[in-house]
Amino acid sequence: MGSALCRPRRKKVQVSASWVGNDAENPFEVALSKKERRLDDAKEVVGLIFADIVNDIEPDLKKVFGVERTPKAGMQKMPKFGGHVARFTELIEQATTMLGYTENLSGAWQLVRKTGRIHVKQGFLEQNQSQFEKNYFEVVMTAFCERFIPYLTGEKELPDPDGKEKKKVRFAQSYAPAQISEVWKTFFNIIAGQMTDSFELERTKQRNAQSQKTLAPHQHVEECERKKKRIQEKQSEIENTACSNEPKEERMFEDPF
Repeated sequence: MGSALCRPRRKKVQVSASWVGNDAENPFEVALSKKERRLDDAKEVVGLIFADIVNDIEPDLKKVFGVERTPKAGMQKMPKFGGHVARFTELIEQATTMLGYTENLSGAWQLVRKTGRIHVKQGFLEQNQSQFEKNYFEVVMTAFCERFIPYLTGEKELPDPDGKEKKKVRFAQSYAPAQISEVWKTFFNIIAGQMTDSFELERTKQRNAQSQKTLAPHQHVEECERKKKRIQEKQSEIENTACSNEPKEERMFEDPF
């Protein structure tokens, strides 16, 4: 009768900005089998796809990436745009390595959620991102599903500016095109969902903190004053200790004789 109450409670582990129980399932572990986690990437394509996104799909992002006056061919040379492409490529590389080689599924999960939280610092997303209306994470990942996967299945090949043989994107030869497509769609969908969730949690957390500052500014002023007082008291204590440790000068008394 009391077995349910007597059994040990599940411990909570922290993943990203939220607390989840052990029964919260790692989406990478649930959706991708051990064999399917051995993914490979094609980082040469990432820049081309982001250029398509800011030109054809979401022109509002041009200002965010600092390429509002830059032609499509030169976007990857721009600092903001090129940096974002490099970081996204690194995200794919690290996640696929964790999933397929080191089998660090928790690390991949935390990496993706951390990436979602970091995007709260981007003012445009902080103001305009919405998981129910305009979800920019889904927009980007949908574009990658549509434009990244064909390079992996062999439907498309990378253009070679030198006129040499076209480079084929590497992928495990044991995979059929349909399986490659399905695995990568699952991969990108998980990234979109986890980044959206962690972004929303972090944004709510920061907005709540800001609201508390707005509603009770006197509390923060009082806290600052208390901190200043503690610092002054500590400094005074240090100075007094230093003075007490100084060697005293020997006093010369008059010889009574």
